[in-house]
Amino acid sequence: MAQEKDERPGTPPRKTDAGDDSTRRAQGTPGRPGLRDATGVANGGELSATPPGTRREHYIIGTRTVLDGQAFAPAQAHSMDEVVEYLGRQENVQVIKRLKLGSAQPFTAGGRGVSEVVVAKIEEGKAQQLRSAAPAHLVIERDALLWCADYLPTPWSMPLGTLVPLRSVASDITLRVLGERDQPLARATVVIDGGGIPAQALTDDNGMARLTFFGGPVDAVRTVFIRAASNHWDRVIAAPRLTAGSTNTVRLRPLSQSFANFPGERLLGWGQRLMGLDPTHHRNSGKGVRIGIIDSGCDNSHPLLRHVVQGKDFTPGATETSWTEDVVSHGTHCAGLIAASSSAEQGIFGCAPDAELHVFKVIPGGRVSDLLAAIDECIERELDLVNLSVVTDGFSELLSQKLQEARLKGIACVGAVGNTAGPVAFPATLPSVIGVAAVGKLREFPADSSHALSVIPQLIGSDDVFAASFSGMGTSVALSAAGVGVVSTVPGGGYAAADGTSVAAAHLTGLAALVLAHHPLFKESLFSARSERRVQALFELLRSSAVVRYPDPLRCGAGVPDLRRVPGSPSVSMGFALPETSGRFAMPPPPAWPSSMPAPGAWVFWTS
Repeated sequence: MAQEKDERPGTPPRKTDAGDDSTRRAQGTPGRPGLRDATGVANGGELSATPPGTRREHYIIGTRTVLDGQAFAPAQAHSMDEVVEYLGRQENVQVIKRLKLGSAQPFTAGGRGVSEVVVAKIEEGKAQQLRSAAPAHLVIERDALLWCADYLPTPWSMPLGTLVPLRSVASDITLRVLGERDQPLARATVVIDGGGIPAQALTDDNGMARLTFFGGPVDAVRTVFIRAASNHWDRVIAAPRLTAGSTNTVRLRPLSQSFANFPGERLLGWGQRLMGLDPTHHRNSGKGVRIGIIDSGCDNSHPLLRHVVQGKDFTPGATETSWTEDVVSHGTHCAGLIAASSSAEQGIFGCAPDAELHVFKVIPGGRVSDLLAAIDECIERELDLVNLSVVTDGFSELLSQKLQEARLKGIACVGAVGNTAGPVAFPATLPSVIGVAAVGKLREFPADSSHALSVIPQLIGSDDVFAASFSGMGTSVALSAAGVGVVSTVPGGGYAAADGTSVAAAHLTGLAALVLAHHPLFKESLFSARSERRVQALFELLRSSAVVRYPDPLRCGAGVPDLRRVPGSPSVSMGFALPETSGRFAMPPPPAWPSSMPAPGAWVFWTS
C-alpha cells in the first residue's frame, strides 16, 4: 500500500520532526504488506460495516506530566523514538506523524522536558491493549476531531427505521431569495423542514434554489429557513404558503434597514455597549497586546482585517497562506469582533482594534493533535491572550496539560462553553480556561429571525438581557457576554449577524485585551511580566466587574463584565454615555423551533 502522506504539507520542519524525511514521515516498518480494512475488502472495495473494536482511529501518544496531582517524570522514561519503533512492529498500526512541541525552553515536569507527541492510526481494540500495557508515563488517547464551538449537527426528527418516502410522494420546490433593492442573493442557505429529513440548498447567481422535499405535498412543509451569505438578517417562516410548480419568492431584510446608513456609518454593537466599550473615543485600543485566535482562519482581504498578517494553518493540506481562507466564516467573524481596524471609515468597531492578531486555523478537518500544535505555537510566540472557539468530544489529558502549560507561561485562554444547550463543552471545562456563555438582548434583532428563537422567557432581566437557550451551562461557566444577533465581518468584505458562545468569547477576549493594555496593574507592577499570576489577576478583575443580568449562575457565571466597573481602571471615571443602536425591534413570543432544523445558535454559514 502506498504510504499515507503527511497530513500537514507546508508546515515548517520544527513542528514535524528535526530528522530526515524518512524519520519525519515515520510510517512504521518499511516493506510491510498493504493493509486491508477490517472486513477483508481492499481499500476502494464494497462499502460495509466495521466490526466493533476493529476500526482504525487516530490516536495521540504523549508524555504524562502529572500523576495523582503531582509532577511526574520517571527516571527511565521511554523516548518517542522507542515508541515509534515499537509501534512499527505492531500489526494494523500506522504512524502518521510526529509533532515537535516546545521551543528552546520547553515546559518541564520534574526537570524533564515534554516536547513531542506521536499520532498513529490504530484499531480501537488494539489501542485499548496498548493503553493497558503502556508504562505510567505514556498517554494514549483518541485524536478526536475538532468542531467549531458554534456548530451543532442537524438532528433528524424521524426515528431510524422509518420508511423514507419514494420519489412519487416528493415535491419539487423552487425558491427565489431577494435582498436589498430586490437584488437576487447568491449562495444563500435555504432549508425546508417538514418534520422528517430536511431539504437544503444554496441559491445560484440568480438567487434561485431548487429543492426536493420528501415529506409529502408542499402543504406538509412546516418551516423555511433562509440565511444570506452577508449583509442581511436571516429569516424563519413558519407554516409557509408554498406553491409547487412555480417560483416562491422570499425577501430578506438588509442590515442597513435596522442600522441607519450601515455599513457607511460604523456600528457600535450592542454587545460592546453592554460591556461599557466605546472605541469612538480612542482612549482604549489594546495596543501592545498579542492575541491568538484558534478557529477556522481569517479572510484578511476584508477591509477591516487587512492589518492581520500573521497566521498559520494546522489542518490537512495546509499551505503557507491557507490560514487566510475561511470557508465557514466563523474565524473571520470572531476576528472582526476582537480587532476590526480603527482606521476604516465604515463597518463595525473592533473591541481592541490595535491589538496584534495571530490566526491559527484548526477547522474544518483538524484534530486534537492540531490544537496541541496551535497552542504550542501560541506559547512559542509569547502571546498574551488566546481566543479558543473550538471544542471536541470527551476529555484529552494531553490537551489539558498543554493548556495548563500556556497558563503557567502567562497566556490567558478564553474559551467558548459551546452551543450544547447542556453541559459545558471541552476544553472550556478546564480550570486553565475561562469559560464564556452567551446572552442576548431583546429588540436587537427581527422577530422573524432565528435569533428570536434563542430567547428563554423565564430568564429575561430587567434590562432585556436574556440567557441564550443554546448556550452551554454548568459550574464551568465563569462569565457571559453578547452572543445573539451580533454583527461582524465575514469573508468577501461583508457583514453578518451571528449567534454563539464563540461570539461571546470573542467579546470577552477583546475586553480582556483592553484591560491588559491599559490597566495600571499590568503596567509597572508585579503583573507586568507574563506569568500565571498575571493571568489570575486579569481573570479576577474581569469577574469583579461583572454584572448579573438574570438569576441563573449556571448560565451566566458571575455575569457580563463591564469595563467601567473594573476596579482601578481609568475607564471607571470616564463617565461617557453610550449611544443606542438605531434599529430596535418589537419582540412577540418566538415560534417553536423544529427539531430537524439547524438548532438556534448553530452556525450555518455554508459557503463552500
